[in-house]
Amino acid sequence: MSIGKSWGLLALTLLMTMLMVTMGIWQLSRADDKRQLLQEWQQRRDIALDLDETLAIDNPFGYRLEVSGLYLAGGDLFLDNQMHEGRAGYRLIRPLQTPYGLLAVDAGWWPADPDRRRLPVVAVPEGPVQLNGVLVRPYRPPLSLGGAPDPQTRRISGLDPDLLRARWGQRTLPFVLRLETEGTEWQPVVMGPERHLGYAVQWFAMALAVWVAALVFYRRRHET
Repeated sequence: MSIGKSWGLLALTLLMTMLMVTMGIWQLSRADDKRQLLQEWQQRRDIALDLDETLAIDNPFGYRLEVSGLYLAGGDLFLDNQMHEGRAGYRLIRPLQTPYGLLAVDAGWWPADPDRRRLPVVAVPEGPVQLNGVLVRPYRPPLSLGGAPDPQTRRISGLDPDLLRARWGQRTLPFVLRLETEGTEWQPVVMGPERHLGYAVQWFAMALAVWVAALVFYRRRHET
C-alpha cells in the first residue's frame, strides 16, 4: 500500500474514533442529566402546593397540586394516540374552572373504539371536585401533520395552551394536572439513564473495534 493511502486510512480511523468517542461522552452526559432530573422530580413529588404557590414558581413541573373547582360543562377533550399496556386509546383532558383561568386536568386513559368516529362516553362529576395530582408540561406533538385541528371535533393531538384556549374560549394555565388514575407513577423522561449508559458503552465498544480492526489490517499489510 502506498504511503498516501496509508495516511488516508489512518486519518479515516482517527475521524471515526473521535466521532464514536464523542457520541459516547454525549450519552454519558445525557445519562447524568436524566439521573439529576429524576432525583429532582422525586424530591418535588413529596411537596404539595396550592394554586397560588404554583403560579408563583417559574418551573412548577413535578410538584404535587391540591386544587378544587368545577369542571367546565362540555369541555372534555381526548388526547389522541396514547398507548396503555399495548392498547391504543386517549387521555381524557378536562377543564377545571379556577379563579386564575382554566386548568387542564389529565383525568386518565380511555380505550379507543375500533370505529374512529366514536369517542368514549364519560360522565362528568356534578358539583365541586377536590383534585390531587402532579404538575406536568403540556404535551406537544413532535410534528404537526394534517394542517390545523378541526374545532368541531373533541379529538386533539397536543395540549398546547394556545390550542386549549382556542377550544375552551378562556384563559388556560400553562401546565397540566395529571391525576394518577392508573395506579402507576408518571415519569418525566421516556428514556432512563440506564439506556443512555448502554448506548455509551456501545459507542465506546465500536471505537475500540475500529482501532483493533485498523491494527490488524496494518499488521497484515506490513507482513506482506
